Amino acid sequence: MKGKRWIGVLAGAALLVLSACGAAEQAKESETPENERAATESAGPEDGSVVKEGTGPGDETAAKEGSGLEDETAAKEGSGLEDETAAKEGSGLEDETAVKEGTGSEAAAEDGAGPEEERTVEEMKLSILGDSISTYEGWIPEGNSVFYPHNGAVQDVSQTWWKIVLDEAGFVLCTNGSSSGSTCIGDSRAADVKAGCSDLRISQLSGADGEAPDIIIVYMGTNDMIESAQIGDNDGLKPVEEGPVDNFSDAYTLTLDKLKAQYPSAQIYCCTLPPLGNWGTDQPFVTFVNGQGMTSEVYSDRISAIARNRGLPVIDLYHCGITIDNMPEMSTDGVHLTPAGMRCVADAVLDCITK
Repeated sequence: MKGKRWIGVLAGAALLVLSACGAAEQAKESETPENERAATESAGPEDGSVVKEGTGPGDETAAKEGSGLEDETAAKEGSGLEDETAAKEGSGLEDETAVKEGTGSEAAAEDGAGPEEERTVEEMKLSILGDSISTYEGWIPEGNSVFYPHNGAVQDVSQTWWKIVLDEAGFVLCTNGSSSGSTCIGDSRAADVKAGCSDLRISQLSGADGEAPDIIIVYMGTNDMIESAQIGDNDGLKPVEEGPVDNFSDAYTLTLDKLKAQYPSAQIYCCTLPPLGNWGTDQPFVTFVNGQGMTSEVYSDRISAIARNRGLPVIDLYHCGITIDNMPEMSTDGVHLTPAGMRCVADAVLDCITK
């Protein structure tokens, strides 16, 4: 009997041991996922596949987070770098200037692929469309009529208003397309140097190699006024047909239209007329009034109106310092300027085109 009781006791103990082992195994199985999840959550994602699933492929920020890379600020703080300069030095990056020099700066890229740089003053080409006041022997196209230095008081080209402008502003002369005695009116299609609106005179403003001017100064109208040309009623807004043009307003408007069509990139300046003395008479001078009962002021006002409606700047020569009172000093005959008169015109031109 005692033997059977011991066998029962041993069997019961064995059952208790087996039961305890089973409970421990279950507890282990139930705890392991939690521990692993906790470990995973505390340690962060380990590989790129988790990052991709969580943030989407190709995302640069996600890639940095998934790979354990921190943002720029964190990188600086973590590495002990204090500022951008230190970050560049610590990472082997050079400063901005060095980077641009090594890889090509934005300006260099624009220089290589973009439009040409704006020309300097020394490269700006200037042309003049004028009459006798703007001529000088050897400086105007062959076949055009010349006034200076054979007539008047200007005896050196350096005394002309336009040469003063070239020398002091630093421009290059493209062409001085002036001709003595010329008017704005005339046949625009005729090969006539007298007609300022003609194809011939307009085409003369190109350079010797055909290059176009950057600046065109129109100083015309004096002979229209002296010859009593009808002033007309065009304020620059009415179209003008090619052919014979017999009034000043139409001729001046057509001249500007043709200049703009042939030299679209040029900046055109329109000069008004200085006061004119009683041409060819003995001094002292009185204000010249033409056969239409008009003075140079009336023609100047029309030039200003046409230019304004064409969106072009005006060089005011009517108020450049030449007056009836100082006309003996400024002009030899009430029209053609002395060196002093040329200086007044040059100053007005320089003040307008160089400011």
